[in-house]
Amino acid sequence: MLGNDTKTTEEVISASVSQETETIETKVITERPVIFEYMNYRVFLRDMYLFKKSKNSNYSENAFIYAAGFGKNSRGYLGLIVKNKRNLTSKSILGFSTAMDLSAEEAIYFENMVMFNQAETEKEKLYFFERMKVGARGKKAKLVQVLEHQYRYLNEWHLVVLRELVTLKGFREEPEWIISKLDKKITKEKVVEGLNDLMALGLVTRNESGKLVQSEPVVLFEDNAANFKSSANLHKQFALKAAEAMEQLSYEKRAAQLITLSIPNSQFENLRAEMKEFTKKILEKYAGNTQHANDLVVQIGSQLLQITE
Repeated sequence: MLGNDTKTTEEVISASVSQETETIETKVITERPVIFEYMNYRVFLRDMYLFKKSKNSNYSENAFIYAAGFGKNSRGYLGLIVKNKRNLTSKSILGFSTAMDLSAEEAIYFENMVMFNQAETEKEKLYFFERMKVGARGKKAKLVQVLEHQYRYLNEWHLVVLRELVTLKGFREEPEWIISKLDKKITKEKVVEGLNDLMALGLVTRNESGKLVQSEPVVLFEDNAANFKSSANLHKQFALKAAEAMEQLSYEKRAAQLITLSIPNSQFENLRAEMKEFTKKILEKYAGNTQHANDLVVQIGSQLLQITE
């Protein structure tokens, strides 16, 4: 079951890599940071500066900035970058790569990480993430692997469904059985990959008898603009499946309601809040049901759209 709320119960399914960092002067780093262990270039810049400072107590933020090619009027600029108040340009990416003595491989990864963090659309973010994966191949890059699982969860409809399938009575961890339950709309490779993703993310686990079970009955996403953007593709895929269902499923296997009305602009957020409350009630009543054996996986979708400007 997947829903929205004001609190996340599965932190591992973050909608995007956090751009928040601590202030710069917070800790001592005596070993050179390994760039392939990072997904946030702002944190990497901070840690590289702290590493350099650990080697030379007189080393300053300004010295770091000047080494990257910034002028004398750029005092305090590193702090603005680290605190997500300024972005990097192509020129400053090259400058920082030089200031940090990055190898060719590291510089390419750094550039893609910057573009990944600063991407404005999920399409751009995914493009640069794929480039980061290539650059991190064969390196120590656990975060890249975890984020790859997260991306598939937020971009491939069957992972959400697989997570619910494990709760059905008679569930069999066999690709052929799962494929038949999904009306042959998934491949064996995707079944195996999907179950591995769910286990890697901690969304399913094995009980004492070795059977796959949900780690928690509900996965909730914080309702904010970042998560809305990150899960947009998943919503699109289920919207397409709803369109298919209108033609392929009989009335007994589907239900559809549509409301179009005019409202004051001031009431829009009230409607959003009521939709969230409706979702909460459905989850409280039906998710994690231990009273009865589950026979079906169903999907309920709701959209609130402004049709006019």
